[in-house]
Amino acid sequence: MWRLWRADAVRALEDPKVVSSLPRYVGILKGKFLPRFVISRHVPAEWGPESSEEELWIIHNAALMKMDALTRDLDSGIIHPDELGNPPEKSLLHLKARIGECIMRSCRLCERRCGTDRLKGELGFCRVGTEFRVHSCFDHLGEEPEVVPSFTVCGF
Repeated sequence: MWRLWRADAVRALEDPKVVSSLPRYVGILKGKFLPRFVISRHVPAEWGPESSEEELWIIHNAALMKMDALTRDLDSGIIHPDELGNPPEKSLLHLKARIGECIMRSCRLCERRCGTDRLKGELGFCRVGTEFRVHSCFDHLGEEPEVVPSFTVCGF
């Protein structure tokens, strides 16, 4: 439906400058490439329940290198997406969520770095705990044509 509202956004995907600047993004929108979050779900990553955040980052960086190689193989056609098989029980995507939990235990998501343990329900400077109220969410059609629509969530 957004194509009816912003026909220029669709035309932008054919613009040579957009295609040369954002080739992977355009390829994903056209179904030629898999998004990186989908690929990250297929990259195995193992860590234990007692792994420190520092250890998790080391595992993350090693898994990220594997993901980069897998992405290149998928994008070049060396590997077909059907060859990926079932995702592992623990993946790079799961690891990213685990690292996010570590960050929320001592919040440093904004420039205030208040150190609040959001997972215990504590409220930081911004008054947001583990959950937040959503004021609105919508397809934002007012951005540059190359990134329309953008999904926007406004909280309070």
